Amino acid sequence: MATHSRFVFSAACLVASMALGASAQTIPPAKALPMLVMDTQQQAALGVRVAGLQSAQTGQLLASATVTTPPGKDITITAPYPGQLSRVLVGLGDSVRLGSGLGHFTSPMLGDARRQWHEASLESQNTHAALLRDQAMFEEGIIPAVRLQLSRNKDEAAKTAVQSRAAELAASGLRFSGPDGNNGYATGVLQSPISGVVVDAFTSIGQRVEAGTVLFKLADTHQLQLDIQLSGDKAARLKVGDKVNIPSRNAQAKITGVSRALDAGQSAKARALVTQRGSLQIGEGVSVQLQPNMAAHDDTGKPIGPAWLVPSRAISQWQGRPLIFVANAKGFAAQTVRILSSNDDTTVIEASLPETSKMAITGIASLRALMQKDE
Repeated sequence: MATHSRFVFSAACLVASMALGASAQTIPPAKALPMLVMDTQQQAALGVRVAGLQSAQTGQLLASATVTTPPGKDITITAPYPGQLSRVLVGLGDSVRLGSGLGHFTSPMLGDARRQWHEASLESQNTHAALLRDQAMFEEGIIPAVRLQLSRNKDEAAKTAVQSRAAELAASGLRFSGPDGNNGYATGVLQSPISGVVVDAFTSIGQRVEAGTVLFKLADTHQLQLDIQLSGDKAARLKVGDKVNIPSRNAQAKITGVSRALDAGQSAKARALVTQRGSLQIGEGVSVQLQPNMAAHDDTGKPIGPAWLVPSRAISQWQGRPLIFVANAKGFAAQTVRILSSNDDTTVIEASLPETSKMAITGIASLRALMQKDE
């Protein structure tokens, strides 16, 4: 009986040890990344170039932005009536002042609108003269009060008609007096409603356009802003007052608004007012560095180690892990990194590296192919 028990216990131990062995075989240890040995001539042949690391601030985020003007600082001038530009007075990039002439606009409907305003003005003069006459006759007792009231109503209606016609002409943005005003009854001069720069101009003189066609775009370039595209997690880390750097343009900005609502492309938006203009140009797209005031921890509470700003093209993927190729005396050593933030141009990574380290920034595909060959 004891012999049988010892046999059963031994068999159970054997099965357990076999299971442990099988389990150890199904989870192999992670392989060390290979070392790529090559000299400078081989590096040149593969098109590999290296560059030093650039330290990044903890929590720094990367994003893309478009340079625009604040609301109300850009104006679109459209055709007030169906017609045509008969003369252009400014061109793309020209500086204009408030009230400056932009071009001559000709339209039969403009001529008709001016005729109606003139007729309404004459009618208003006639009704006002009739009112003064009836007022005198009423005071002499010649006419009853009801007739005087009718004259007053007609005078008020005539004044309202004049105001309506004048408001229509004023809304057109056209000027009909001054050195450029004597160009025909159906022609007026388009005026600049702001002081700024012409950023777009319709230059086809004589081409017929419909009402609402864009003729000029003006912008007050004294103040610029950035429209920043963000992912939802980046937007959650930002708040008003955070700093924005644009190293490629030697410019700086400050966050003035953050919208965490996602659009159809699952992107959020932020707005930043430019505090140091540098060489920014309206309409250009730039890569920006956001600097939220936050602790040096990630979303899980884990401390963030040394952060480096590297070109996005220097990052490669190996078995689902991002890595870079760090230069050494023998060639290159592949080292896995942790991506903290990125855009199309640059990436912020976390990696334990000396400040004097250099990494490959071109020829990444060739180095990755060598790694696959070694595998």
